[in-house]
Amino acid sequence: MWLLALTVTGAAISAPDARSHTASILADLAKKPDAARVASESIDNAKDALRRADQLRASGDQRRGAMLEETALEWASASELLDKTAQSEKQLSELQTRTTELETKVFRAQALVEQTVARRARAEEALHKLDEKGQKP
Repeated sequence: MWLLALTVTGAAISAPDARSHTASILADLAKKPDAARVASESIDNAKDALRRADQLRASGDQRRGAMLEETALEWASASELLDKTAQSEKQLSELQTRTTELETKVFRAQALVEQTVARRARAEEALHKLDEKGQKP
C-alpha cells in the first residue's frame, strides 16, 4: 500500500508542470503571426482552460484545476501541431510550384532538342541532295 502511494506521488512529482508547459507553448505561438491566424480557436480554448483552472484552484478544487491545466496543455499542443501543419503545407505548396516550373522548363528543353534534331536531319538531307546534284554533270 505504501509502495503504491510512493509510486503515485513520485510520478506526480516527476510529471512536467502542465501550466508552465502550456504557457511556454502559448508564448512560442504568440511570436508567430501565422500561428495566431491558423490556430486561433485552439489557442483561445487553451487560454480559457487555464483561466478556468485558476478559478477552480482559487476555490480550493485542486484536482479539477489540475485536470483543466492538462486540458489546456492538450489545446496548446493541438495549436502547435496546427501551426506546424500549416508551415508544412506552405513548404509543400512552394515545392509544388517549383516542381511545376522545373517540369515546364524540362518540357521546353525537350521540345527545343527535338526541333534541333529535326533541323539537323533536314539540313543533312539537303546536303546529300546537293552532293548528288554536284556529282551528276
